[in-house]
Amino acid sequence: MPLPSDGQRELADVLSTEKLCLLRLKQSLEHEQTALETRQTDALKQAVTDKKNTLNETARLQKRRAHLLQQYGFSNDDSGISRCIASCSPSLSKELHLLWKQMYTLTEQCRNQNLINGRILELNDRCIRQTLAILTNGTQPVELYSSQGVSSRQGNPTSLAKA
Repeated sequence: MPLPSDGQRELADVLSTEKLCLLRLKQSLEHEQTALETRQTDALKQAVTDKKNTLNETARLQKRRAHLLQQYGFSNDDSGISRCIASCSPSLSKELHLLWKQMYTLTEQCRNQNLINGRILELNDRCIRQTLAILTNGTQPVELYSSQGVSSRQGNPTSLAKA
């Protein structure tokens, strides 16, 4: 069943607002990366706060989109949204299809940026643990890397002070 004109406009509004949220999320993640790299705690706190707020707003919009789609008999997945968009007027359908593709691209960019930030956090954590071990003449477990490049502690502890 095609979306009525008011449903089409609401879908366009929701998707446009979701895209803006994804742009803000990407920007927050980039600020987070800069703050992590430069170890600026105030900037990091602000970036994390911005990220949390944007994620909450995005979740609210996704629920609104899911409800709207369900109301008109479409699923809230890629195929359901594609079918819904195809049922809109031709000019709006073209606009929404482009918007949906942009949102997909932004989502991927946010995911990749989040992975980068996670790696930076892991490297910072490893550096701090090694520094503490050196300063306290403590021991540090041997770190190996998985096929994903993530470290995993294994083996007997080794004193970095002895290394």
